[in-house]
Amino acid sequence: MSSTEFNQRPSEIKSMSEREPVFVTERGRTTTVVLSAAEYERLRHPVPATTLYDLLAAEADDVELDVSRDRSPGSVPDLED
Repeated sequence: MSSTEFNQRPSEIKSMSEREPVFVTERGRTTTVVLSAAEYERLRHPVPATTLYDLLAAEADDVELDVSRDRSPGSVPDLED
């Protein structure tokens, strides 16, 4: 949405921001993003994930999960007794 539209329709922008972020542009470049207060607070105070399920359910693109396998040799159990 252009900055001109943004200035002409503030009530509509407010309503739209309750459903999704509204990107405001000037000369084709995004200059402002309007978020609902709830979304802003969610981003400001994220709840840390405590389990693998939480991490996967978070839909977070920036979560790094190290799933490398330990390839060090293990010990061989002594089965003779």
